[in-house]
Amino acid sequence: MLLSPGLRRRCRGAFVGLVITAAVLPAPLASAASAGPFTGSLDPGSSTASQAPSGLADANNADWMSALPDDVALPALSLPGTHDTMASRASVFAETQDTDLPTQLRAGVRALDIRTRHFRDAFPIHHGVEYLDANFTDVVVQVTDFLRAHPSETVVIRLKEEFTPAENTRSYEDTLDWYRSGNPETRDRLQQHLWQPASTGYPRLGAVRGKIVVLRDFAAERWTGPRFGDASMDVQDTYELSGLADVERKWGLVRAQFEDARAGSPGLLFVNHLSATGSPAGMATGTLPVTVARGVPGTPGILDRAEAYLRSEPAGRVGIVMADFPTAALVESVIAHNFR
Repeated sequence: MLLSPGLRRRCRGAFVGLVITAAVLPAPLASAASAGPFTGSLDPGSSTASQAPSGLADANNADWMSALPDDVALPALSLPGTHDTMASRASVFAETQDTDLPTQLRAGVRALDIRTRHFRDAFPIHHGVEYLDANFTDVVVQVTDFLRAHPSETVVIRLKEEFTPAENTRSYEDTLDWYRSGNPETRDRLQQHLWQPASTGYPRLGAVRGKIVVLRDFAAERWTGPRFGDASMDVQDTYELSGLADVERKWGLVRAQFEDARAGSPGLLFVNHLSATGSPAGMATGTLPVTVARGVPGTPGILDRAEAYLRSEPAGRVGIVMADFPTAALVESVIAHNFR
């Protein structure tokens, strides 16, 4: 049977990824990765804990924002989020999610991390160098389909320019404008559902129900609205660890950001990344997004630590919580902080 060039590339990529996985992961994780999806119960102390599913596919929190008052400001909310939202079909080094975007939204996720490469006047979705087999049109269609079915909700998107631009005839901002007003697959959806800010301030929930709120992480001259990482935000995003022993330091930063969000200025938007991976040297010891998130024998993952903390933490906002492989329990714990 003859394979197309594209299929041959994908097959070669899958083979190379499997070889690299077996080479760099500690033996229990390498064997689990090659053995297929974990189907048993999650035991954080077992050698297959990092292969356990998140449980998001069985969660349904599609309308949780309907119980919030219209006058609550965006920075006052506690929002479950996903880091590198679209990286559910990626290499072991780039994969950060085990569910697709519609599943995340239905489970209650309301903050997305969408990373677009500017390539040939379009926005393919990337995690670094790796193309994630998705494009910005896919994101727009899936998010607006959800908002049309659940108009009480709002979705916050960090829209980031990722990797190296190539073969373009216009600026990134011009291409974004094309998606807003020129592309027939997205223009009507974005005109209806994209929040169009008049200034750089944050909206109240009533003004953005059924809308997408973009936190801009790209260069622009005409775009108004919040800029990711500007003075209106407090962002914790330490993401490179020296090894699995460094998970303890990462957890200390995550916990401190939770505490700062509870005590900080009500007008400041707090963003807390639970996500991290290894430095090049750290990756060789199996320090990858999945092992940091879910842990390995002897090293509890960030997810277990965060879930326990959020369940026991007193009332108060926790901000936007961006996670790799978030569990249903984590998502629901973040949501609960809006109602304590």
